[in-house]
Amino acid sequence: MSFMDSKFSKWGEVATAVLSQSLAKRFARVMLAAVLAASFLPVAAFADAPAISGPNQIKYYMTAQYTNGTSRSEYNWTWSSEDGGAIEISSIDKSPNGQTVSVTGTELGHVTLMVSGGDADEERFEIEITKRDVRLSSSSDYKIYDGTPLTIGGISVDGDGWAPLDEDGVRFNITGSQTNAGESENTFDVVLPLGSEEYFEKHYNISIRYGVLRVEKRPVTLTSASGSKEYDGKPLTNHKVTVGEAARDTGWVDGQGATYSFTGSQKIVGSSENAFECIPNEGTNLDNYQINKTYGTLTVTDRSEKYQITLTPNSKSVTYDGTEKSVSGFETLEFQINGQTFYVSGVEASATGTDAGEYPVTKSGQAVVTDAEGNDVTDQFIVNIDDAKLTIVEGDSDKSASNLPHTGDSAALYAMGICGVAIAAGAGALFTFRKRNNYK
Repeated sequence: MSFMDSKFSKWGEVATAVLSQSLAKRFARVMLAAVLAASFLPVAAFADAPAISGPNQIKYYMTAQYTNGTSRSEYNWTWSSEDGGAIEISSIDKSPNGQTVSVTGTELGHVTLMVSGGDADEERFEIEITKRDVRLSSSSDYKIYDGTPLTIGGISVDGDGWAPLDEDGVRFNITGSQTNAGESENTFDVVLPLGSEEYFEKHYNISIRYGVLRVEKRPVTLTSASGSKEYDGKPLTNHKVTVGEAARDTGWVDGQGATYSFTGSQKIVGSSENAFECIPNEGTNLDNYQINKTYGTLTVTDRSEKYQITLTPNSKSVTYDGTEKSVSGFETLEFQINGQTFYVSGVEASATGTDAGEYPVTKSGQAVVTDAEGNDVTDQFIVNIDDAKLTIVEGDSDKSASNLPHTGDSAALYAMGICGVAIAAGAGALFTFRKRNNYK
């Protein structure tokens, strides 16, 4: 498209021409785009490309292809090195005229690849031969504990691998092993041909990764027995444990096992777990097992027929002597039933009297029965209390007055030698002596 107005035919006349507004805008946009495109062109686009193309680095005993991009009447490929590097050249493209070659690095270092021949100048290309990267890895594995070692062989060689001449010279010694529950590295030793350590160190970057050997705990299910009975004062126990039916990878390993120490016990009315602990047999490590316990239940119920306890209060028989007499307490508050000891508390019994006669023992309070551990087991007993009395027997009437018991005014009169009722001269006082039935 012409940027000139349609009524002009030569660019020289543009100076006197007037561009239309739309054409001027288009021209400006095109020129701006051209300037921007030129400013972003990479510098390399203007540089001379090398005549020989291919990687500038290859690994020890690895092969790469190199191609010469110029036309020659003949191609002569050679190489040189100043630091010990070495390669082998073999033509893999015979047409046209060996333009492409295969290069194998046979020794570490730097080499210069050269092509000459015909009437063109010699062309050169720098190549570095480097170590091979070899990654050695052992396998991983796992199992449920069975008492035998877990091992697995097989070493994978990754990365660049060994050079062809070295593949059959390297061996591996597996040292990894895991018997007990847990995990460890599947270690191994690299066994190089005798005297070749320096060679392998020079030509290889060897890295080692160990797999993991994992032994899981073996599940064992243990269930303690249950039991029940009426209260009898004795602890209820049941020392039986059932081991879950063994299936694949469950239950005790052959020749292993445990005995059981029970802490479960129920003595009073109520329920509790039949708890127990495992005591491993010789050669058994419980850390290798996942012990799943299920506790049975021990239940003691109320007695349908209660135990009978009879308390006997203390009785007493004494001879009247004019002083107050008393009796209290029980013959015993401790009882043996079914081989167990029980104690009664909360009750009292007592009687007092001065004159001759019988005095019934008075009982009070509410009986409480406890066992030897202090547990309140009153609901399992009926407590009866026998009758008892305090007896004051009449004194002997043949006793001389001086030996009879007297108190108060009576004692004063006897001290004056007077017996019975007397009226003190001028006093008119009345003195009363003890009852007659206090004496025989």
